[in-house]
Amino acid sequence: MAISFNTVYSKLEPHIVTFETKRKTLKSKGIRNGGITVGIILAIGLLFLPSLGNMFWIIAVIALIIGGVIANAQSKELTEYYKKDIIPLILESVLPGASYEPEMGISEDTFRSCKLFPTPDRYSAEDFISGRVDKTDICFSEIHAEERHVQTSKNGTKEYWTDIFKGFLFIADFHKDFSGQTILYRNSWFKFRFGSEKRVKLENNEFEHCFDTYSTDEIEARYILSTSMMERLVTMNRRLGDGITVSFRNSNVYIAIPDSKNHFETSLWSPLTRENLESEFQTVSELVQIVDELNLNLRIWTKE
Repeated sequence: MAISFNTVYSKLEPHIVTFETKRKTLKSKGIRNGGITVGIILAIGLLFLPSLGNMFWIIAVIALIIGGVIANAQSKELTEYYKKDIIPLILESVLPGASYEPEMGISEDTFRSCKLFPTPDRYSAEDFISGRVDKTDICFSEIHAEERHVQTSKNGTKEYWTDIFKGFLFIADFHKDFSGQTILYRNSWFKFRFGSEKRVKLENNEFEHCFDTYSTDEIEARYILSTSMMERLVTMNRRLGDGITVSFRNSNVYIAIPDSKNHFETSLWSPLTRENLESEFQTVSELVQIVDELNLNLRIWTKE
């Protein structure tokens, strides 16, 4: 039976009190250190005011920026506490026995191997979570993959970056050794194909409206995408915001879920609210729910 957030929150409350005490202490320390730094820089600037002229105001702006950076430096210690003492309690309530590695993420090699996106020029991943739901091993993390662009004009060369993908990559054991790969792209979305997949038309109109299916093995694709599986994928896509892409490959199912928010983070400048924590609880719950939603614990195939 799914645990309610009220139950989780009662366990979190003592940690929230500690968190708020720590946050206020670190905030005061940050403001003090930042203020002292600004004061010293401005005092030095005033000593040389006659020779600086209007340059003084530029120095003042720089001093404020440096002071802000120093003040905000205390956020790291607060975030470490949040990820060490609060997030694990939320995870344990949703995914008992889960492993949480805040500084780790799904590797770039794994991201590439799912064949959902072009190769990124810049890649970062964090907040790696792994565990087991009944018989099914799962893992997921936040990912940001970007593509580099260079624009040349009469004014020179300009570099800029665009997102290939930002959100969660969820991986679960499908308990079947696939002979090929089957990919579900968002309908009417850019299809990055690796050359060997062919379009597979399926009989479920709603599924076809949501996804364009490509596979290296049409027979296997139709075997994987049974009537019930297509219905489950449509329901899951709707629940997760109507924007997922899916890959069946290497005995796993890979699900890319777009999400612009940076999860499992906190702020030095704002109190930790019940709403913040409930949002994180809901995020993890929705990801773990994929296992039951796709009925992945039902072993209808045998792996070699």
